[in-house]
Amino acid sequence: MQSGFKVFDADAHVVEPKDLWERFLDARHRHRVGWRQPFPGMDRFRPATVDGRYTQSLATLYGNQQEAVRWTTEAMIAKYGDVVRRGFDGAGVAESMRREGVDLMVLYGPGYDMWIDGIDPELQAAMARAYNRWAEEMRETSGGRVLAAGPVPLSDVTRAVAEVQYAYEHLGIRCFWARPNAFNHRTLGDRYFDPLYELLQDLDVAFATHEFMGLAGPSAGADRFTSFVEWHTCVHPMEAQMAMLAMIVNGVYERFPRLRVAYMEAGCGWLPSWLHRIEEYVELTGWLETPDCKRSPLEYFQRNCWITTEPAEPHAYHVIEERGDGRILFETDYPHPDSKYPRAVASFLAQERLSDESKRKILWDNAVDFYRFPETHMPTRFEEATG
Repeated sequence: MQSGFKVFDADAHVVEPKDLWERFLDARHRHRVGWRQPFPGMDRFRPATVDGRYTQSLATLYGNQQEAVRWTTEAMIAKYGDVVRRGFDGAGVAESMRREGVDLMVLYGPGYDMWIDGIDPELQAAMARAYNRWAEEMRETSGGRVLAAGPVPLSDVTRAVAEVQYAYEHLGIRCFWARPNAFNHRTLGDRYFDPLYELLQDLDVAFATHEFMGLAGPSAGADRFTSFVEWHTCVHPMEAQMAMLAMIVNGVYERFPRLRVAYMEAGCGWLPSWLHRIEEYVELTGWLETPDCKRSPLEYFQRNCWITTEPAEPHAYHVIEERGDGRILFETDYPHPDSKYPRAVASFLAQERLSDESKRKILWDNAVDFYRFPETHMPTRFEEATG
């Protein structure tokens, strides 16, 4: 809580422990996931490999992006303190939250390890299970303040459904996510994923997309950009926009009217023009190309979708003017180099053009509505920020 406002960080991260796969991955798969260190020119970086393949792009591995954005271990310690040395354990992250004034946080990860094209479906499902086991530990060691969205193994929808069901029933996971990219040549609008969406709807749990720059595989900008500023600027909003487009025009929200989906870490300023553009071309082509899109794209968004705002994003005001304040979530993006921690909440509250009512909805109410966690997953005490 900060200045009397409850704070729900709808999208955050940690640097997952280096022994995550060793501790939580089923024994028969552990030899398939490893680390190679040192990598030429990267003395502080341990890139992951899956079946001998790097999961991050060569531009990421060989480039100087870490130094360019001050994402070295030394810079992280200077900004985030002892939690870096502690390996982002649950208690340490909870202390960071108290400093910022965050009451509840949802983590999104892993960003790379299980998302490379062509990954063995059995291994991908096993990695999702391992991450979800670790997520259960994080929730416990953080005193219930740090929850995690469960990654969905998209290579095989049957395995995806099985993992969501297992994580929900046995590990207490109450929200799930996948990357917005086309995966194995299927967009998220493909009917192949309908069994997954049906289960998410039946369980009444939230689903989100989240992009991570630098994947070894297809993503917006990967075919032309190598610098952080070029690639990172485009990849997050553009992949979110394309995922939203695919899900709307291919009828996902028509077939699953109670499905709740958020497009994370993509900003919000683009939303009005993007929805207008989708609407314009759906009207132009009609049933010939979009027979499953039976309502206005705007109507689908207002019923099924959420987006996020960065703490100091000036265009949130204009989005509220155009589309209202009920579908915007707050995110700190902790502990990434562009996060405004430990002044993320303060930066958001400093936006004078936003009303207190809108701030309250974006900081808390909207995320409560999107995630709809049970009481067992919600905080019972609220304390003012210590930082």
